[in-house]
Amino acid sequence: MADTERTTVQVTSRAKRAQLQRARQLALDGEWEEAIALNQEILAATPSDVSALNRLGKALSELRRYREAFAVYAQALERDPTNQIARRNLYRLEPLKDQEGEAAAAERPRAQARQSMFIEEVGKTRVMELEDLAPNERLLEMSSGDQVELRVEGEQIAVYSEDGIRLGRLPLRYARRLMPLIEGGNRYGAAITAVEPGMMRAIVRELYQHPSQYGKLSFTTEERPLLPRPYLRETTRTRFLGDEADFMPNDEEEEDTDEGEGDEDEEGFSEDEEEGTVDEGEEEQSS
Repeated sequence: MADTERTTVQVTSRAKRAQLQRARQLALDGEWEEAIALNQEILAATPSDVSALNRLGKALSELRRYREAFAVYAQALERDPTNQIARRNLYRLEPLKDQEGEAAAAERPRAQARQSMFIEEVGKTRVMELEDLAPNERLLEMSSGDQVELRVEGEQIAVYSEDGIRLGRLPLRYARRLMPLIEGGNRYGAAITAVEPGMMRAIVRELYQHPSQYGKLSFTTEERPLLPRPYLRETTRTRFLGDEADFMPNDEEEEDTDEGEGDEDEEGFSEDEEEGTVDEGEEEQSS
């Protein structure tokens, strides 16, 4: 390859990586209008980019432009019939596609959890399916990556959206374990990892351990060992979680090439990672 051609490819690759990083940051910041414009720009240049279609569907969904989001996810699934992200979102949006609520969404933008929320740490995080769920019309307005609030209510720990809608509660076995730690000064955060009619899954993370709780695990360890992820040192027992969350650790990013486009999900999960997370959630539910 001539030097001029090589330089052109390198510049193009850097520009594409910059676009991708910008798209992810816009999602993290909840800048959905800008995210729509950027992903449309990416699709104008590379119409076969299924990841950009997924991101565009996410942004439209967050603005409650459900009909448009449904159409975009349908296009993504048509281009890639194995795209589970698009398939699940079509299932989620089916009851909502005839509703529009962009004005309400603009008044109440939802915060997106930081990507670090989805890094599993033994004893500090747990993915769980919520119980005592809100009606579907409330659940389905949420999506993966949304930050939620935990509130102690008697002997339960309820989960609320940022605009004060009660979405459900943690399973009692987890609530009973966490409440004494919360009373002792620990702090916890949570984010949605998956939602569909009649189901919502969240990850709960220990954000701060009070000195008086030193040595106490927030969650018991799994009997099976956790396999190290490819982007982590072998001694690190952590995993990147999320069903269709919009984040990916920076050190997992790879060179973007034309051949590689469309292999990621909404914001960077590979399908095998994603399926592993689903298995994790199912094991949690059955344990």
